Amino acid sequence: MVKYLNLLLSFFPRPLPLGKSDFYTWSDRIIDLSGEFADRDSMRFALASNLLHLGPQVAYKPDQYFIKSMKKAAANQVASYVFQEIKLNQQKAAEEAAAKQKLEDNLSLESTNVQEQQQKG
Repeated sequence: MVKYLNLLLSFFPRPLPLGKSDFYTWSDRIIDLSGEFADRDSMRFALASNLLHLGPQVAYKPDQYFIKSMKKAAANQVASYVFQEIKLNQQKAAEEAAAKQKLEDNLSLESTNVQEQQQKG
């Protein structure tokens, strides 16, 4: 019942935490509403970072703002990982293609050298 009430209230502006115990209560509520898709300390770190990036005149913010921000940050991390993975695969493929081309060039050069020696001999 409390979770449903918090879910409903998450759409309305609520005061930002002003103390350490208030921060932990606030962050636990947001983590519980968003689902724990990372360890709690990482999620608290992300929430603290979000708080630091709010403007100086912001004292109230809906919990949904932070829930969506954390989900977006998680999506960014996944996208960054996939991006890096693709870049590494492309680099590896380019290196393999360059090595194959070098081998083919060497074989072609050797073949040309053998033909020239046969013609001279």
